[in-house]
Amino acid sequence: MTFKRILSVLIGTFIAILTIYVLQGACFRLVDHYANKRLQWAWGSYLQGSPHPVLSKLPLDHFAEAPAFINQEDSLGQFKKEDQYSQKIMSYTRPRRDNYMEFLGAKEDPLRNFEIRDLQVVRGAVLPGLSRPAMYDDVKDGLARREGDSLEYAEALLIFLTSANKNSEYEQEFASLEGTFAFFLNHGIACVLLEAEKLEDLMGKVSFLKATYPLVSSNIIVYGKRQQASLILEACFARPSSYAGVIIESPSRPVPPPTEGSKTWFLGIQNEKDLSNEAVNRSLIQWATKLRQSDYLYPSKMGGLLRIKKENHDIPLNSFAAGYILQCKEYFRVASLLFHPPQATNKTSQHYPTKLKDDRSPKLDLSNNVLIKQNASIALEEDNEFICPIITEYRKINQGDAVISKMNNRELVLKIGKSFEEMGPKIMQQIKEKDPDFVRYYLSLKELL
Repeated sequence: MTFKRILSVLIGTFIAILTIYVLQGACFRLVDHYANKRLQWAWGSYLQGSPHPVLSKLPLDHFAEAPAFINQEDSLGQFKKEDQYSQKIMSYTRPRRDNYMEFLGAKEDPLRNFEIRDLQVVRGAVLPGLSRPAMYDDVKDGLARREGDSLEYAEALLIFLTSANKNSEYEQEFASLEGTFAFFLNHGIACVLLEAEKLEDLMGKVSFLKATYPLVSSNIIVYGKRQQASLILEACFARPSSYAGVIIESPSRPVPPPTEGSKTWFLGIQNEKDLSNEAVNRSLIQWATKLRQSDYLYPSKMGGLLRIKKENHDIPLNSFAAGYILQCKEYFRVASLLFHPPQATNKTSQHYPTKLKDDRSPKLDLSNNVLIKQNASIALEEDNEFICPIITEYRKINQGDAVISKMNNRELVLKIGKSFEEMGPKIMQQIKEKDPDFVRYYLSLKELL
């Protein structure tokens, strides 16, 4: 092969690689589906997140390292590092941020297809119109009279906190939020403009929503500015388990992060003109650093972020926060299996079978998680008896997935159990504490493979 021929091949190869690189970069910037797929390629699934061994060697934004908190460093400089990190780690949300801005500018009467309803003491909740058939646990928990009944639900509840107590002020603020609400409603998120001026008021209303409307408020994301932002931080400090996500903008005073471990996702936004408040800056940096402390990949990367607000658009919620809310919702819709599975109650064999059917009564050593088989032909329970909180919750989460719906409970136990086991013994121990029946079923089935 002549030198010219070799050179021609090399140039052609280089052009082809460059073209592919440019095209994928354009897709990453413009196509939401591709941007999310690339995130999953880089990090894996929500339950089994781990950096891709090949992609992690490339200079992709997905693998940016979060800045460490240094107490002696000036807060402004550190806040700017956090802002740069957030911009990189959330770069894949650019397409949906563009969609959000386009949506706000295009919709007239955006709430016309949604129901606005008072939830007793909470007025003006807007519901996304989602429903699903009741399952066994719904009947047991008193949420339905019989299996198959239609139940209204939401994938998350977004609360905008306000101090408006006069009807005219409240209605004016609600009207300004209609486009923002409609955008999230189309993504399965219920929305409410909630009045609260005191900590007790906010905590009481959130507790009421979670207790009275659990299918709507299973994942609460709350947003507030200035005084309401500080109120949210105080509520999260007191009871972090109540919230899936907290988005606050320019809080009026510093609040320390919770001392206990928290699964809450946190986004702190400072207006450029407020960056001179060193005490608030340092407090927000501590929140972001604290809430990135996680054994799971996704929250360790995105669980605590800071952003400097630079957009000049006169909109109630900036586009970065909108993208963050959607990611928070999508993560907790699945990761609730790890963090908030239904707690087992006083169970009987009628609800949650505690034995494997076997004439010889196989022994189960729970202390070592070992099933001692006395007979190779142990007859397992019928599939409809492989019921436990994690399997029930997993079916609720994936009710629209045709592949999952075709799998029986035994197959799901093996599939999910294998995923947990691959995450290491620490995760399996956490799952055992939350749902011991699931671990017992998995170990039983695994032994018989």
